[in-house]
Amino acid sequence: MPDTGSHPSLVAVVMAGGRGTRFWPRSRNARPKQFLAIVGTETLLHQTVRRLDGHVSPDRIFVVTTEDLAAETRRMLPELPAENVLVEPEGRNTAPCLALALVEIEKKFPDGVMAVLSADHWIGDRELFLEDLDLAVKHAAEQRELVTFGIKPTYPETGYGYIESEGQGPVLKVKAFREKPPVEVAMQYLESGRHYWNAGMFVWTLADFREGLQLHAPEVLAPLDAWSAAGADPLTLPAAYRQLPRLAIDVALMEKAATVAVVPTRFRWSDVGSWPAAIEFQEADADGNVSQGETLLIDTRNSAFFGGGRLIAASGVEDLIVVDADDALLICHRDKAQTVKQIVERLKAEGREDLL
Repeated sequence: MPDTGSHPSLVAVVMAGGRGTRFWPRSRNARPKQFLAIVGTETLLHQTVRRLDGHVSPDRIFVVTTEDLAAETRRMLPELPAENVLVEPEGRNTAPCLALALVEIEKKFPDGVMAVLSADHWIGDRELFLEDLDLAVKHAAEQRELVTFGIKPTYPETGYGYIESEGQGPVLKVKAFREKPPVEVAMQYLESGRHYWNAGMFVWTLADFREGLQLHAPEVLAPLDAWSAAGADPLTLPAAYRQLPRLAIDVALMEKAATVAVVPTRFRWSDVGSWPAAIEFQEADADGNVSQGETLLIDTRNSAFFGGGRLIAASGVEDLIVVDADDALLICHRDKAQTVKQIVERLKAEGREDLL
């Protein structure tokens, strides 16, 4: 892939410690959502890293994951230096994850500009993505502001947080971050033209990120600084991590910072948050059915079948999602797909580790 003119200080951080429980029974503790080829033939993690090919050199791409996923992450991404897979002793939300990345990356690239990406999102229009990324990097480096990405809403989504913007131009000032709204408010956001979905992707200089954490969330940074100053021994990291609060970076920093900008993106985006989101990437038949694997469908409408190694036959049903994972079978109404997370919680409560 030819180089597309990235900023010389750009460093990419891919957050890859999530579990994707809404994709059970395919998503498991040992093989979470980012390890699955939900959209296309490559895993979401592969797609995220390959999107940067020729734009960010492998030695400047870091992946943050948890200890139980580190070995598989390194195996899946042999092009990255093994030490660029940063290991959290446990997941404590995105603020500790990114603070750990900060103290580790500062040692190698102290003048770096960090781009934060998620390993389990889908992004279309790669060239537009890289152009928007470069715009954000340039703004963060020159204006010294924390930059986030806003996705133009296409419907009144109630499951996302929103970014309210003001001003004109390719980069806007963030007026406020808005919580997940009820549908009436989401409709107002959709119609305003000033509100964007919060995609959870960010760009900032390492120096500005450190300054922001020191000012607004010192409790997230101080234990890691002390750990790093003492030699950054991996064996002592768990003790430092236990001191950290469980905080999202939006709450810890972005909602408090005074100088935050948003790039209204031009690329297509999906967080692929549940099975219905995955259905959107499949081509439906004349009856509105989507099928992966071998199926035999009679008088069946508006349903989705994600098969395994055996035939799925259905007759006289509609609006279902069926997922076969050999040792478990999911059947749910399309409108109840969000409750899959409750199935995982019930299995956990019953001690069914074999199915988690």
